[in-house]
Amino acid sequence: MRIVPCSSFARLTLVATVWLCACGKAPVAATVPPADAAPAHSAPIPTTAAASAIARDARSADGTYIVRWLPVNGAIPEAEVFGIAIEIVRTDGSVLAKDAVVTVDAEMPHHGHGMNLVPTVSQLDPKGNCVAEGLLFHMPGRWVLAIDVEEGGVSERTQWYVDIE
Repeated sequence: MRIVPCSSFARLTLVATVWLCACGKAPVAATVPPADAAPAHSAPIPTTAAASAIARDARSADGTYIVRWLPVNGAIPEAEVFGIAIEIVRTDGSVLAKDAVVTVDAEMPHHGHGMNLVPTVSQLDPKGNCVAEGLLFHMPGRWVLAIDVEEGGVSERTQWYVDIE
């Protein structure tokens, strides 16, 4: 599996190709290289070398946040429900609002559909950590994982490509 942040040009390219592709493959998933220690549901993402090798981070669309995620069990299982640990920090160093809300979704732009499940996200802790459960990449191909942070009525998105082979 390959995971990369989405650029604006890449997002536009993906939207354009939605019109050219159709679904039709059997469910298969890939794994992320295993970590030595998977994070606990309430713990922040570990900063060990092994965890850093598979954790993915990117700046949000308007640059307000750095968002980092890691599969809870160290891997994305084959066509099975999984969770991700999420860490969010503001780039200006200020603390996230207590009422900040995080939502997670994923879609396959080339196929014109998203996940068959709606993930649930735990409340952010004071350090900006939460866990999203109930994700399912049910077929191979390019997925776009999106993590939205809503703070003060303004929502900002961070996205990654996740290629399931």
